[in-house]
Amino acid sequence: MMLKRNFTLLFCGLLFGGALAASQPATGRAQEASDRATSVTDGKRRHPAPEVHARFSADTIEIGDQFLLEIDIDKDLAQEIQLLSFDGADNQLVPKIEVLGIDRLDTLSRSGRREKLRVTYRLTGFDAGSYAVAGIPVVWSATSAEAREGRADTVRVPELLRIEVRGFDIDTATYQLCDIKRPIHTPLLFAEIRELVYWSVASAVVLAGVIYLVIRYLQRRRRRGAPKRIVPPHVTAIRALEKLHSRKLWQNGKYKEYYSQLVDIVRVYIEGRYGIGAMEMTSDQILGAMREVNDARLCEKLRGLFSPADLVKFAKLAPAAEDNEQAYFDAYFYVEETKAMPEAGEGHVVAPGATATEAGRMFPAEEDETVGQGAEEGHIK
Repeated sequence: MMLKRNFTLLFCGLLFGGALAASQPATGRAQEASDRATSVTDGKRRHPAPEVHARFSADTIEIGDQFLLEIDIDKDLAQEIQLLSFDGADNQLVPKIEVLGIDRLDTLSRSGRREKLRVTYRLTGFDAGSYAVAGIPVVWSATSAEAREGRADTVRVPELLRIEVRGFDIDTATYQLCDIKRPIHTPLLFAEIRELVYWSVASAVVLAGVIYLVIRYLQRRRRRGAPKRIVPPHVTAIRALEKLHSRKLWQNGKYKEYYSQLVDIVRVYIEGRYGIGAMEMTSDQILGAMREVNDARLCEKLRGLFSPADLVKFAKLAPAAEDNEQAYFDAYFYVEETKAMPEAGEGHVVAPGATATEAGRMFPAEEDETVGQGAEEGHIK
């Protein structure tokens, strides 16, 4: 009897041990399969979803005031975040709480492959009341490639945010409606227009300089293009004679200086009128050359001028007053009677019968102060 009971206990022990041994490999295989599934899932996702948290910068505002919504995002460097967009009519976070836009985007910290960002939205409300905001969505992608392909997941803010918008208490019994106030008239300060004045003055100076340079350029161009005015020899001679006569040299006893300048004026005129080098010739040589271009009467008038001039210069003769005046008139009328009238289109056109004095008044030019001055004894040989 005792033997039978021991055999039964041994059989039950062997049966329980086999069942236990069979159950252990099955449990190990299940755990291994679970580990492989987790590994595959991690291979697809690679990193956990970003952690997001949010808060309001205030819990109570007045109607129309602005406040901030700050969303902190702790993510992997490879993950891409798509910010919430509030454009057009859909610009409300919740009904009656408007989103004005993103105020700023900051990077708070970066450690290894983890990065913490903060997105700040500016909000406002125009209706009094208490509002609750929960489950603000944040869209993210594991990589930039998935973001370009449009594959994304959504994680929501776990906090419940509350904001109270207060209105204004208006006592309707004492309230009085007033008209809009007129603009306040303030005096104009120089500091307000100082920059405008400085720029205006500088612009005026620059404009004046440009106008001046343009005028100078046009004047120079006109002068270069205009033909040079040639003063006829008889005009120059008449001016020099009139100037010599006004100096009253012989009246002050300066006979030699008077006759030297008088003869030099005639010599210069002959040289310009006939092309004869009279300044380098003696009186006799001049008279001999002039016989070929002047008649006997004009040559005799020249002789009556040169002869007393030589006596005054070399023999220190003191002629009478009548002789001095006659010498002047001889020189003057010689120039008048031998002057050349320019042809049409050449030089200045002078009316027939006009004197050299009249021609000089018609065509003024600078006086030649060298003519008739500084004559030396060696001029007339």
